[in-house]
Amino acid sequence: MKRALLQNVSVSPYESGSVIDRRGFLSAALGVNVITAGELELTISHGDTSDGDFETLSDTHVAPLAPPTLGAGPVRVPGIYTFDANVGVINVDIDLVGCKQFVTMALSGDAATDATLAYVLGDAQYMPAT
Repeated sequence: MKRALLQNVSVSPYESGSVIDRRGFLSAALGVNVITAGELELTISHGDTSDGDFETLSDTHVAPLAPPTLGAGPVRVPGIYTFDANVGVINVDIDLVGCKQFVTMALSGDAATDATLAYVLGDAQYMPAT
């Protein structure tokens, strides 16, 4: 079988709160490089149109993957994750199955000020022709 990694993912830098068109992809990962220690909250929402109403994704769709030194914290409100963030990288896996076409991910809190982000869309619905 021929591998087609680049045809099965979409990788891009990300600005907090920007709209992502996830058409054709069933999962995502958000990488957050935390520069300033402090509280960090992540809210993930989805909607039918890029400029319409968005609803918060339930916590069953999101799995925070933080190194032990970052102290991944509890879910504060469904869809909003709070981390006691020290400097480092936090990766968040997002299951997009059943989500609407457009997704936003917004950071807030003390640590969000200087954080940089990138996202990966993966699990393409349709395999590219080989």
